[in-house]
Amino acid sequence: MDGTETRQEHVDRLLATGIRNRWWCIGPSAMVQDTPVALTRLGEKLVAWRDETGKVNLVADRCPHRAAALSMGKVIDGRLTCRYHGVQVGGDGRVLDVPAFPGCELVGRELVKAYPTVEHFQAIWAWFGDEAHAEPPPIDLPEELTSPEWTGFLVSTTWHGNYQYVLDNFVDIMHPPYLHDDTYTLAYGDKSDVVQIDDTETGFIVRRKEDKESNVERMEFVACNNAHARVGVYIPPGGGPGGFLRIIATVVPIDENSSQFNAWRMRKLDGWQGAMFRFMFNNLYEPLTWEVIEQDREILETLPPWPAPENLYQHDLGVARIRRYYRKEAEAQVAALERLAENKAA
Repeated sequence: MDGTETRQEHVDRLLATGIRNRWWCIGPSAMVQDTPVALTRLGEKLVAWRDETGKVNLVADRCPHRAAALSMGKVIDGRLTCRYHGVQVGGDGRVLDVPAFPGCELVGRELVKAYPTVEHFQAIWAWFGDEAHAEPPPIDLPEELTSPEWTGFLVSTTWHGNYQYVLDNFVDIMHPPYLHDDTYTLAYGDKSDVVQIDDTETGFIVRRKEDKESNVERMEFVACNNAHARVGVYIPPGGGPGGFLRIIATVVPIDENSSQFNAWRMRKLDGWQGAMFRFMFNNLYEPLTWEVIEQDREILETLPPWPAPENLYQHDLGVARIRRYYRKEAEAQVAALERLAENKAA
């Protein structure tokens, strides 16, 4: 926060671009290959690349020499090499070499901001810490992504709208029987009901009070250092074994007006049944999955810039709760940074 920004403005800015001190799923593993990839997340311009071991590295997209975009360079022996003057940077943000000027005093200095990364189950997460939380804790991954009893696939796409609208959608259990009433998995369920919320140790679960299992069994928000949603979606008998489809959904802000949606379609199956689900997903489920995702995208992209003028009612209990959680987190982070600045000035 600078001297011209109020605490409330700082909180609003943090909410608009993404709270810090979190592991954010920045996208699928496949987006980072052998060449530098420019991307923006949480309003920050970044560059990702794989080093000689295949590890994903992520740093600010700014050469420490003259601030040129490192994403325009190339990877040489695992080192990100600036196209402008050949300065080489490592995954920790340290200048490794300045070939044009042997003995350059820049070598060995950490001059580029680096972001710790974790790659797991087809996706990449990055730690976005503030000044007081540069070092990340171990990432909290859901059981569905760590247990061999589960199998599935990641789908990922860019949406043109603020990520907070996508968060709302994760806990809006009464939109499926209307928005998705012509789809394979969600063309069921009464169109009238009452919403209830059950608290959990890590967040809350949104359910329909009367019609509990017709299309969406639950929408759960898990508040951890890798916050995500867990959704149970009905699969007709022709969809094979495994019960409700489990969706693990995340969204990461790109900037105030766009976001990256990442979600796993999972079934609790292994062995031949797991193989059959993967086969059926690739040959049947995937286009049906994209049909639902596109309906969400199309409606959310019609919403005005955040925040919209609204009149909420009982069905929006989950929406109000998730918004309250993120605002409380943003306020706590701003307060902590203010205390840190005061201690430094003392």
